[in-house]
Formats: sequence, structure tokens, C-alpha cells
Amino acid sequence: MKRLLFEDLYCWSIFSELRQLDFNGHLWVRPEGNVLIDPVPMSAPDLEQFETLGGAAWILITNQDHEREAAFFRQRCGAAVVAHAADADALSAPVDRQVGDGEEIVPGLRTIHLQHGKSAGEIALYWPAKKAVLCGDLVVGDPMGRFTLLLDEKLEDPPRAALQLRKLLELDFDALLVGDGHSIFQDARQRLVECLEERRDIYINRINAAEVAWTTWSGAAGYNWETRDIDPLIGARHLGYRIIRLPAARSTFPLHFHHFAEEMFYVMEGSCTLISPRGEVAVKAGDFIAFPPGPRSAHKFVNQGDTPCTLLALGAALEADVCEYPDSDKVNVGGLPHPSVFRKRDAVDYWEGE
Repeated sequence: MKRLLFEDLYCWSIFSELRQLDFNGHLWVRPEGNVLIDPVPMSAPDLEQFETLGGAAWILITNQDHEREAAFFRQRCGAAVVAHAADADALSAPVDRQVGDGEEIVPGLRTIHLQHGKSAGEIALYWPAKKAVLCGDLVVGDPMGRFTLLLDEKLEDPPRAALQLRKLLELDFDALLVGDGHSIFQDARQRLVECLEERRDIYINRINAAEVAWTTWSGAAGYNWETRDIDPLIGARHLGYRIIRLPAARSTFPLHFHHFAEEMFYVMEGSCTLISPRGEVAVKAGDFIAFPPGPRSAHKFVNQGDTPCTLLALGAALEADVCEYPDSDKVNVGGLPHPSVFRKRDAVDYWEGE
């Protein structure tokens, strides 16, 4: 087995002469019990390494055609077999646990149900902390460095199956591991967008707002609102946009401004109050409000009325930015791989600690 980009993830493969690509099995090594995913046959050296790494406590099957050597490893390790409920009866190996969409299988790993493909119970797997996704069958890593989808004739409904991959696009990930073909470990999300943009039976860059579910954004008291995040679903790269439904007596993000990113808000429905260093401004449906970079554009919206207000938020999607919060004297340095909010008063001399 070869270790992948992550220290605790391993892969081994067999070559399919018919498909002219690799079929891959994966192993996630963890102290609480290893997780085996879509296990293809192992060579003797791989089996020896597998045992050295601790065997497996769980065997995840991403679809009914990736059962592969699950029964062999179940008998060898006593591992519990996990599959989506819709595929459980189609497997020959006993399924010890049935999972559904969004369920956490073990801490740090959850399922994404992908419908309308070859298998009714196909799932992808998502490691939020690793920013990694594993797709068992629907997405194929072929040719190297690109993705394609499984052949249309093998899918129940090819356009709807392709659109199901928006469930992956809304996730934050860099790496996409595949059951068939070559995985991609950097910019994989963009490669998936490009794969979907090549299809003629869908137009992935278009979506109707009604097709996007409202989700709740919860912050400190008084900062709870609903949002429809649009940009990740339609392949945006340099712009971010979302629809915000602001209930009565609620506020958007705390008063802030950006040093580099520019934002624009459009009031779609209702009315609310814009709070800024220049005072309070009443805004209503039809209003556009520009927030260029810099302290004069500090802003937050407060709904002081009795009915919800709906806003369209548009902004530049920059890899790095600096955001300041005047009310709390904080600075948020965007683009760092760890929490990066600091008090300005904690600033130190350039040479301190050197």
C-alpha cells in the first residue's frame, strides 16, 4: 500500500484490463479502529502491511458494485460492514450498519448520498478536517489530472446524477479520492467543476434560487439568520454570493470592513437599517449598496422591523484578505490555515521574541 498526501490514509490498487484504469481500495488508520473503504484484493505484501497497521474495525462500501473483498476482510478482521440503507439488501456480505445522507460514520467522517447513479445507495465520504472527499463510482479519475463521470449508459438518470455532485461542490475540499482511476490532491474541487462544465445535458453554471435550500447561520446572540449559498454550486471562482434572509431583531455580521475585498449588497425584499461610521441609513427593496475596501465602508445590517428582510450579498473571493472590526478592535487575517482573529492592541514590535 502507498501512503497518500495524508499521513493516515493509504491506497492500493488492481488494474482493470477492461476499463484500462486502476480500481482502488483505501485505508484510514485511526487509533479508535481503522476504516477500510471499497477493498480490492490485496497482494501478500499489502496484507502484511495491512496487519501491521492494525487491520480494520469498519468496512465502508460506497455502492453495491464496490463490495469487492468486503466478505474476506470481514471474516479476517471481524470488522463491521457499513453501507447506505438503499444498497444494504443488494450486498452479499452481511451489512452490520446502515447509514443515511449526512450521517457521521465515525468522528470526522460523514456520508454524502449521491442519487440517480448506477447504485441507489451510492455514497461519497467527506473528511472536513482533511478537506478531502472520496467518491466511489460516479466520479472517475481519468485521464490523469482530470475527472470524468461514469459512462451514461450505467447511470439511472445521467443529468440528475451529474447535478447530485453539487452536494460535493458545496463542501470545502482540496483533495478528491476516487475508487476508479487517479485521485487528485490539489484543486480537485475546480477539476470537478470543469468536468461538469463539459457536459451538454446540464448547465452547471446556472441555478434557480428556489433550488437552493435555506440553511441557518448561527453566531452570537442576535446574529442568527438564514442563507442560501449560491457561488459554490455554480462554479464561481473570483466572486462570492449568497442570499441572506434576516429575521426581525437580528443583525448580519458585526460591524466590519475589508482592506482588499470589495462587497455589494442588494435589498431584494423588505427593509432594514445599515449601520456604518457615518450613522444609520434606512435601506429598502431595490437598493444597491457598495462597500469598497477601506474603513469608510465599515458596515452591518440590522433588521429593526417586524418582518424579514432579504439581501443579496456579492463580494470578491480573495485567497487572502484582512478584515477589521471597529467595535471590538479585532483584526481577522484571512487565508491562514488556522484561526486568525487578533486584538489590535496585542500588536508587538517586529523584533519581539527574535
